Formats: sequence, structure tokens, C-alpha cells
Amino acid sequence: MNLLREFSVPLIFGVALAMIWANRDPLSYYAFLHSAFIGSLSFHFLTNDIFMVFFFGIAAAELTRSFLPGGALNPVKKAINPILSTCGGVVGPAVVYLALNALMGSQSLQRGWGIPTATDIAFAWLVARMVFGANHPAVSFLLLLAVADDGIGLAIIAFFYPNPKLPVHPVWLVLTLGGMTVAYLLRAYRMRSYWPYLLAGAGLSWVGLYRANLHPALALVFIIPFLPHAREEHKRFFEVDMTDRSASAQFEHDWRSLSTSGCSCLGLPTLGWNFRA
Repeated sequence: MNLLREFSVPLIFGVALAMIWANRDPLSYYAFLHSAFIGSLSFHFLTNDIFMVFFFGIAAAELTRSFLPGGALNPVKKAINPILSTCGGVVGPAVVYLALNALMGSQSLQRGWGIPTATDIAFAWLVARMVFGANHPAVSFLLLLAVADDGIGLAIIAFFYPNPKLPVHPVWLVLTLGGMTVAYLLRAYRMRSYWPYLLAGAGLSWVGLYRANLHPALALVFIIPFLPHAREEHKRFFEVDMTDRSASAQFEHDWRSLSTSGCSCLGLPTLGWNFRA
């Protein structure tokens, strides 16, 4: 199983299956994603709104650690290159999209400029490992860009592409703020286990985002920075330090396998529909 995950076999298999299925029989693919899968929950809901919570949680933990002493973004001046690169990663795809649409597209597709601004973190990780090798510093740098770029892309999609059938209800974000408050109090009272942060803090955050009609996959992003962590960072991006027993490190250790292999196998078929659309 570790060998399969090491070489991203679930990720590659999920992408190939999704692309073939979505293009050969799009109607059955769409029906599979949105039909009841477990109880009244669809496969799309389970992958996009549940599994991806932990994927973005791991990314948030990595980004939080990068600001610790010894991390990739500490001191803050070290973040200048990643920030500039991230801006290029957001503006560049939008400009290319608009240029290609002007050449061979149509006016009706012009509003799609925001879609390619988000970078898929899992794909960035896979391509970086294939090009540079597993232990190359460029892998860490590219992952850092992907995390930041993905966050900006999601914000663009949320603000510039609202669903008219599901208008945003900001008042529900009070629950997300409440989840952050709970996480802050748990840390103030030196709660060492990450479970109360997930169950109470992330639970409130998820409900707040879901009821506000924003993407609940970001629920842990608002909670992870409050988890107790080591004072210094001694490893590279997306590496596991088995000697670190803090709540943040334990969360990464316990949920990394699910977020990488599980979301690769289950979440990417959803992504395949997005590619075709």
C-alpha cells in the first residue's frame, strides 16, 4: 500500500478512469456522482464536502508550519518569491484563457477566466515528483505555491461565480467564527489532543460554511492554525517528523494517508467531470 501511494498509483488511476468515463458516457458519470451513495448522501458530496476537508486541513497544517522558525516562510521576507510566483500562477492562467478565448472561443465563455486560476495541489505534487524527484527542494516550493494559489483560486470562484440558486448567507459565518473561538479556548486551556479541535471547532466551522453556501471543504483551514505545534520547524514541506508529538503533527500523521490516497481515489473522479465541463 505504501508503494502504491509513493508512486501516486491511486491518483493516476483515478484521473485516467475519470477522464475516460466522463468523456465516453458523461450522463452516467454525472448520475453516478450525484445519485445517493450512502443513505441520502451522494458520491459528489462525500468527496467534495467531506474527504476534501482533510486534504485542505493537511495543506493548512503544512502552510502553518512553514511560518514557524526554520520554516520555508520564516522570516517573512522569504515569502516574497512564493508570493510573486503565486500571483503569476493566478494571473498567468487567466490571461492565457482570455487570449485563447479571443482567438478561438466565444463571448459566452469569457467569464470562465477564473476557473483555471486555481492550482490542483494533488496534481502539482504528482508532476513535481515526476519531474524533480521525491526529495528535491523544488517539490516543496511548488507545493507551497499550489496551496496558496489554490486558496486564491477558490476565493475568486466563490466571489466572482456565485450560484444564483444558492446565494451566500454571510450571517452563518458566525458559526465558523464560533469554531475558531472554540479552537482558541482549547489551545488556551492546553488541550493536547487534536480531536476536540476537529469535533467542536471544525464541526462548527463546517456547518457555518455549508449553511453560508460557501465550500465546507475549507472548514479545517480556519481551525488548524490554533492546534498546538512545535516551536521550530526542522523538516521540509510535506515531510513527516515522527518525533514531533504535538497536536498538529499528530493530526498530519493520522490523516495524511486518508487525504492523499483516499482523496486521490475518491475525489478525482469528481474532478474529471470538471475537466470535461
